[in-house]
Amino acid sequence: MHNISRSGLLFTTERLHPLNTTIELTFALPKVIRDEPPATVRCKGEVVRSALVATEKCRAAMAIKILDYEFMRTPVASQAPELRLLNNDE
Repeated sequence: MHNISRSGLLFTTERLHPLNTTIELTFALPKVIRDEPPATVRCKGEVVRSALVATEKCRAAMAIKILDYEFMRTPVASQAPELRLLNNDE
């Protein structure tokens, strides 16, 4: 993930998704409160911008507008963000 704010995020991925695709993204925030597990964020969003990029690690960059989100205090098994398509109009 390259940039995140309350209203959206920018990240790189292996696959380019069409504009207006609704996705669910789950990721862990760094631990910032002593004696509390790191917060996991699950957000529902919509692809508002996407572009092909040429790097060794990724092939696409996408900007997601956050439609809804929730914080969870349960640890996640992996620190890697998880992306799930909620609708697929391809």
